[in-house]
Amino acid sequence: MAITRPTHLVRNAAALVTAGLVLAGCAAQPGTAATVNGTTISENDVDDATVEYIALTGQETTPVVVLNTLVQAELLDPIASEAGYAYSDAEVRNFFLEQAALSGAQERPDVDSRSFLDLGRYLLQYNEISTSPDAQSILTELGTALQEADLTVNPRYGQTNESGVIVPTAKEWIQQSEQAPTPAG
Repeated sequence: MAITRPTHLVRNAAALVTAGLVLAGCAAQPGTAATVNGTTISENDVDDATVEYIALTGQETTPVVVLNTLVQAELLDPIASEAGYAYSDAEVRNFFLEQAALSGAQERPDVDSRSFLDLGRYLLQYNEISTSPDAQSILTELGTALQEADLTVNPRYGQTNESGVIVPTAKEWIQQSEQAPTPAG
C-alpha cells in the first residue's frame, strides 16, 4: 500500500510559486521611472532632464515634475505632430541655446540628451498649441490620452491620480516637524 502525502501542501506550494511569478512580472524593471504605452522612461532619463533643466534655466524643479512632463511629452508629440506642431531635434537644440543666451549663460549648456530634447519639444509644442485656435481640441485629446494611457510608475516617484498625473506619495513614517520659533530680539 502506498503512502499518500497531503495534496494540500503541494497545492499551497504551487499557489505560492505562481503568485510570486505573477508579482515578479508586474514589478517595474530596475532603473525604470515609468512606462507609457510600452515606452520606457528610465530613472537616468529623469535625472538627466532634471539636471539639464536646472542648469539651463536656473530654476529648481523636482524629478516628479520632470517625469510628469516626459510622460505627457510621450503622449503629446504624436498628437501635436499630426496637428502640424512638429519640432526637429535641431529646432529644440536651437531653442535651448537661445534660452541660454537670453539668460546670460557663460557656457554652452549640454542639450543633447534624448530626455532633455523630449522635454524641450514638449515645451515648444505645448506653448505653441496653447495659443493656437485649436488649443482646446488638442489639449482635450492630450487629457484623454493621459487618462487612457497604459501608464506604470515606479513607486519611488509617486502614483497616478484619476487624471493620469503622477503625484508624490506621502510617506507615513516621515513626520513634518514644527518649525522652531524665531528668537526674540
